[in-house]
Amino acid sequence: MQVDIREAQSSDREIIAGLLETYLLELAQYADFTADAAVARRYPYLDPYFTETGRHPFLIWSNNKVAGFVLVRDPASTGAGWQVAEFYITPENRRLGIGRSAVGSLWRRFPGAWELQVHARNATARRFWTACIDAHAHGAPEVRNVHAGDGRRFQFNFRIARGA
Repeated sequence: MQVDIREAQSSDREIIAGLLETYLLELAQYADFTADAAVARRYPYLDPYFTETGRHPFLIWSNNKVAGFVLVRDPASTGAGWQVAEFYITPENRRLGIGRSAVGSLWRRFPGAWELQVHARNATARRFWTACIDAHAHGAPEVRNVHAGDGRRFQFNFRIARGA
């Protein structure tokens, strides 16, 4: 199985917007509020990924078909390290190694300090990210509890070594 991450172009915006709507509706089950399709339409950060420096939209491809997306902020945007802002693999592409492969490619491409957050009630995502971090990070991650507007999250801070 071939997995590739490709930086999205402005012509890919609607593909990501469609995936984002499904992702946010799925993610809402872990949040401390209810959501509907309007949440995705109000997502304020999608357009900046196509216009601002420091934000990088990627489509995840498997066998030449879109399997998901990842939105990344770089140190110039965060003021600190790299950040996985949003990450989504479509349900039919899960548990095939596509997500792990995409994350590995992303981290090899951008070594350095990284941060990501996971909803505390999303046990599946916690297991996924813990396994990815354990496989790629240089040393153990720092894990903190964060109280966000949509509920409690775990924040992972870790380093990816160059050439890892």
